[in-house]
Amino acid sequence: MTTAVLAASLTLARQAIDKRWPDRDRESDGWIGNDAHAMRRSDHNPNDRNRVDALDIDMYGGTTPLHRASIVAAAMLHPSINYVIFNRRIYDADDHFQPRVYNGINPHDKHCHYSIRQTVAAEMNLTRWTLLEAFPTWPLLRAGATGRPTLELQAFLNACGSSLVVDGAFGTKTDAAVRAYQRYQGIRVDGIVGPQTRGKLFG
Repeated sequence: MTTAVLAASLTLARQAIDKRWPDRDRESDGWIGNDAHAMRRSDHNPNDRNRVDALDIDMYGGTTPLHRASIVAAAMLHPSINYVIFNRRIYDADDHFQPRVYNGINPHDKHCHYSIRQTVAAEMNLTRWTLLEAFPTWPLLRAGATGRPTLELQAFLNACGSSLVVDGAFGTKTDAAVRAYQRYQGIRVDGIVGPQTRGKLFG
């Protein structure tokens, strides 16, 4: 019997996380399913290629605790991802990662769950998980901005509680989400993502 292995794309994610946060807690980490998973359909179970297409990442503890928003946001920008779950929210690629309430038995409040698409292409996708490697460098972002920096901003805002469609367009809803985040953080409310707002998102 061939031994099951974690999909290559998720192996890269785990390596990036371990490199950036080497002394993080791994108690809730996991990838291959236990007996409970084996009794039901789960991406933690090996597929017919003996690949496992799910990864759980412990979100708390350790002497170098990881940056939780980066873990969630990184999934929304990787082409292999099908969905991600954390803290009773699910972010699905088919919904452009606009989160909805997750009502599964496990609230995923101690770990973040990555599931990639059940395809060879997703399993073998070697695109870098850039938001797991370092905080992004953005220009000044405001209404009307488009492109990769805005995609990353929307992903971080969703990871911090917003409910945006991650589409790379800084429109009225993204502007409102930025202002709500600034208000919550007690900083200047102007809808402009500059050093102060970035500092809170990355802090």
